[in-house]
Amino acid sequence: MASAALSTTAHFRTRRRRAEPLRLRRRLLATVALACMIPWSLAATPAWTPPGPVRLVVPYAPGGGTDVLARIVASHIGNALGQPLIVENRPGVNGILGANHVYGAPANGTTLLFAAADFISVSPHIYKKAVKYDPNGFTPVALVARMGFVLASKESSGTKSAAEFVAQARSKEITYGHWGPGSMSQMGMELLRSKAEGTKALPIPYAGAAPVLAAVMAGDVEYGFVPTPLAVASKSKLKLIALGSPERFPAIGDVPTLKEQGYGVDSDTWFGVLAPPNTPQAAIEVLQAHVNKVVQDPAVRARMAEIGYTPSNIEPRDFGTFVRAENARWGAVVKAANIQVEE
Repeated sequence: MASAALSTTAHFRTRRRRAEPLRLRRRLLATVALACMIPWSLAATPAWTPPGPVRLVVPYAPGGGTDVLARIVASHIGNALGQPLIVENRPGVNGILGANHVYGAPANGTTLLFAAADFISVSPHIYKKAVKYDPNGFTPVALVARMGFVLASKESSGTKSAAEFVAQARSKEITYGHWGPGSMSQMGMELLRSKAEGTKALPIPYAGAAPVLAAVMAGDVEYGFVPTPLAVASKSKLKLIALGSPERFPAIGDVPTLKEQGYGVDSDTWFGVLAPPNTPQAAIEVLQAHVNKVVQDPAVRARMAEIGYTPSNIEPRDFGTFVRAENARWGAVVKAANIQVEE
C-alpha cells in the first residue's frame, strides 16, 4: 500500500507540474488581453459632441465682411461636429448686443461668438453701461484671422506718404471718416496720431465702412482708415498711402506699411471664436481642433487672403493670451485719445 500511495502522490505531483505552466500561460494571455484592452478602451471613449445644434452668433448684419468670414468658417465646421452649425446675426451697438447675449448663454458648447476687436478690445473701455460682459471672461477657442487698415485719400490727392500726411496734419486740422466712436477706423487714426505728436484731426462719423469709403473717394473727408477688403475692391479709385499692419499685404499692391515709413503702428483688428464663461474644457478642445483645421486649410487661407484677410498664425492655446494683450493695448489708446460717449 505504501508503494501505491507513493505512486499516487508522484502521479498527482506530475499532473500539477504539467497544469502549472498551462495556468501560467492562461494568466499571461489574460494579462496581455487586458493590457491590449486598456488603450483600446481609452481610444474608443467618444470625444465631446454637442448636445444639440450649434449657433455661431455674428453681432453684425448679414452680408458684411465679418459675416462673410464667419460663414466661411461655419460652413466647414458643421459637418465635422455632426450637428448643424447655424450662423445667427444679432447686430446692435457695434457688436455689443450679440456679445452680451453669448456671455449669458448656457456654457455647454452650443452657443459661440464670432468675436472682433471692436467690441471685445475697444468697446468695453468706452461703453461702460451697454457692455454687460467681461471681455477677458469669455472662454477662448481660436483666432481666425486679422484684418488691416489702409490710410487712404481720394485718388487725386497730392499726399503720397505718411510723412506728408503728418506734415499736413500738423499744419492744419485734417478731416477723416470713421464709423462710430471706438470703431477700429477711428482707433487706427488715433494710434497713428499718438505716434505723430502735434497732429490735428476732426473725426467725421458715418453709418458704416462703405459710407466712409464713399466719402473718402468723393473727397467729402480728406482721409480714412479703410479696411483691406474694401481697399482690395477699390484700390483703383483711392490713393493708398500706408498700411497699418505689421507686414505688407500683396492683394492691395505695393503699399508700404506705416512701420516702414517710421511710424510703429499696428492697427490690425482681429476675428476669432469665443465661448461663454466656464464652457467645459472637453468642448473647447474639440471646437479648437475643428476651427484650427479650417484655418490651416490651404484653400480657406487662400480665400481669406483673396478677400482681404490675413489668416491666423497662432495656436488656439495662445488665443486667450492674445485677447488679453489686445484688450490692454487698445484700452491704452482709448485713454490716451480720451474717447468718450454719452450713454
